[in-house]
Parts: sequence; C-alpha cells; structure tokens
Amino acid sequence: MDWLLSPTNYMVEIVPAKQNGANGRTPEIMTPKARADIHMNLPALQKLNSMLILDSMVNTEFWYTEGGSRAEGRNNSGRQSKRWWFPSPQGLKTGLSDTERKKLLHQGRVVHQVFKAAKSINENVLLEMLVPAIFKDALPKSGKASLGEELCKLFAESCSSDEILNSLNLKFEHRALEVINRLEAAIFAWKVKVTEHVSGKSPVRTSWSFIKDSMSEMDKMELLLDRAEALLHHLKIRYPNLPHTFLNVTKIQYGKDVGHSILEAYSRVLGNLAYSILSRLGDILEEDGLSNPNSPVAMPYFSGINHCETSAVDVDVRQPLID
Repeated sequence: MDWLLSPTNYMVEIVPAKQNGANGRTPEIMTPKARADIHMNLPALQKLNSMLILDSMVNTEFWYTEGGSRAEGRNNSGRQSKRWWFPSPQGLKTGLSDTERKKLLHQGRVVHQVFKAAKSINENVLLEMLVPAIFKDALPKSGKASLGEELCKLFAESCSSDEILNSLNLKFEHRALEVINRLEAAIFAWKVKVTEHVSGKSPVRTSWSFIKDSMSEMDKMELLLDRAEALLHHLKIRYPNLPHTFLNVTKIQYGKDVGHSILEAYSRVLGNLAYSILSRLGDILEEDGLSNPNSPVAMPYFSGINHCETSAVDVDVRQPLID
C-alpha cells in the first residue's frame, strides 16, 4: 500500500510565502506545499482503512464452512439467499448470545460509518475530476433526448421525486443505474446550455413543448435541471452501492491527474470493502433472527422486511446496523 501511495509524497502546489531577508526585508517567494486535496483526504482514508481491520473478530460464536450456501444449509427458512455463492455462517442453531449480538451490532455501526465516509470522499473526488471530451461526444445534443420519453413524461406532470421513483418501479439494480445515467447526461447537457446562455455564447432555442406553461425557455430548463438533480440525489440515497455511472467511468478511464486517480481508487476500494463487511454482518444477524425469533434485537431487525431481488436494496435490511 505504501508503494501504491508513494507518488502522493511528491504532489505539491506552489504557493506564495514571505521570507525574512538578511537586510530586514520580507520578500515574497514561491514555496512548495502539499496539495490540499491530498493533504486532507489521504490521512482520512488511511484512518478509515485501519478501522476496517476488525481485530476483535476472534473467538466468535459462528464460523463458515466452504462448499455450501445459506440456501442449501437452511431450506426451511422460507426463502433463499440472494448471495448463494457465499459460504453459510454456522453455529447459530440456538442463536447468538446477547454479548455477541451487541458486539456485532457495534462493529456494523463502525463499518457503516467507514462506508459513508469513503463514499463521501469518493464522490467529492469524482466531482473535482474533469469531464473528458469522449463523454461530451457520446451524449445526445439535448437534455430531453438524454432523459428519454418516460422520464420526460414524468417530469412534465410535476411529480415529486418520491412519486417519480414509485412510477419508475425500480426493482433491479441495473434499471436504477440506467435511470441515473440518463439523469446525469441530461443534467450535464442542461448545465452546458445554461452556461452558454449566461455567457452569451448561445441563445436557448430548444423547444420544451412537454412542459406547457408561460415560462421562458431558460426558466423551463432550470426547472427541469432542479427536478433532475433532486431525483438523482434520491436515487443515490436509495441505492448506495451501485456501480459507477458512465460519466464517472469515463472520468476515471481518461483522467490525467494521478492524485485524483489514487484518491478515487483508494476510497472506492474502501467503500466496497466496507459494504461487503456490512452485508456479511447482516447475514449473520439474519441467521440469528431465523434461529431465535424471540431475540430482542432480531425481532425489530426483521419486522416488515421486503426482500427485493437486488443487492442495492439490501442495505435497508441492515437498518439496525445503521441507526
């Protein structure tokens, strides 16, 4: 890891500083200083990395066996595991002790904080990365074309973000990712048009006939931009561990800033690892709840669970680890 991070030791920016001269004067000179984003984010990521080393997870009341899935090991549970390729936790026939259960819940909360912090750093780094020309060239010329007919219709009906999400009926992860890709493309196209209009480079001539009112073209575009950004925010909250969007993938692939690349990769790996650990802890608590339905933690943990067929929604099942 030190070898992978070593280039950051030489990433500096030149800033003005005053130096005391021999004749009593204080001339201003340019001196090297650690890059602000590296100086702030890299120590934070290293701290998060150390928090994911769960040294206390020894002498546990459960263990894993190779060659079997939870679905195979518990056919009487009423449903199959969504991650059937993982080994099944063993030793939970009578449930966990209160001490072990509290310990797992505490570890889960710590891991979830790591997950949120790593995701936040990753998102901020991606926002700072430049949009490559290949992304601009791949987009339709208008935001309306990027949205697609279904989203345009929902936006025209002045629905709230929650109503739009319910209308889209996003049961699968890949469908949610498709909608996010469309929204990001439309948002980018509209922001370009707004910027060009403000700078006077290009008047807005696009027809927005699917919003029928007396608003000006620019007002309509800004309204659509606000709705798209609000819906995008809701989607990212509901599906916290989706793969990177097309916009972010192109930023990563064609990015030329090594510092950004290191921070993005480090934070992405930590976020994915934290999410995997959180999922495994949730599996153990789920097995505990099935083994001991009267458990004081398992009862609220599993009441009213809607088992969707997508791993992204799986984070809702782990709500007690988050609260």
